Amino acid sequence: MLLYLSMLDTQEEKDKFTEIYEQYQHFCWYVANQLLGDAHLAEDAVQDAFFALARHLDKIEDAESPKTRKFLMTIVKNKAVDLLRKQHGEVSVEELSCEPADQGQDILNTYITKENYNHLISCILELDEMYRVVFEYKFVHQLRDTEIAELLDITPKLVNVRYFRARKKLQQMLEKEVSGRAGK
Repeated sequence: MLLYLSMLDTQEEKDKFTEIYEQYQHFCWYVANQLLGDAHLAEDAVQDAFFALARHLDKIEDAESPKTRKFLMTIVKNKAVDLLRKQHGEVSVEELSCEPADQGQDILNTYITKENYNHLISCILELDEMYRVVFEYKFVHQLRDTEIAELLDITPKLVNVRYFRARKKLQQMLEKEVSGRAGK
């Protein structure tokens, strides 16, 4: 824990991180262990996740918020998938449990209502993982391209391209469904 705290500047950040760490360390390990099936690798994924959290602590307003839990779960999942990729090549995670953040004017945003939320999630789950993860970080957690790039170890430009492609694919899926409903 000392190593994580040494990355933080203020006592307030250290207190917030300590609270989050103590509250979620077991949850994060459980998520990682479910994906990895190996307690030692799960510990590595959790360690990587908390290093990432220390760099992005400003994204967390309230340690007890459901958003905090989801944000940590997303980081841990991605760190676990990274470890699996190092061992076994390409891997896909089939679960996404996040809530939409914000509304706009295109068809994608019209789907972001309570009655369409589950359908939107199923469409998001159909995206290739590289698009789905970027979409989740950017749209759900509202991270900037540079932050996502750092978390995923890719360039900010590639983050932008993947987000654009994810939105385009979601638009196409939803438009196809809307036109299918109109044809009935």
